[in-house]
Amino acid sequence: MERVQHVTRSAIRRASNIEVNPQTKRNLQDLIINFSLILICLLLIYIIVLLM
Repeated sequence: MERVQHVTRSAIRRASNIEVNPQTKRNLQDLIINFSLILICLLLIYIIVLLM
């Protein structure tokens, strides 16, 4: 169990040390925002169709 915790901790430490390109981060944020907006629009259309 101790070994697993050690491996997990070192993996987390290594992952947090990886530098993310700011441009990549911005693109990812834009993608998430667009995806959320599309989902909201689809939900609204679904509700409008149900109400008719």
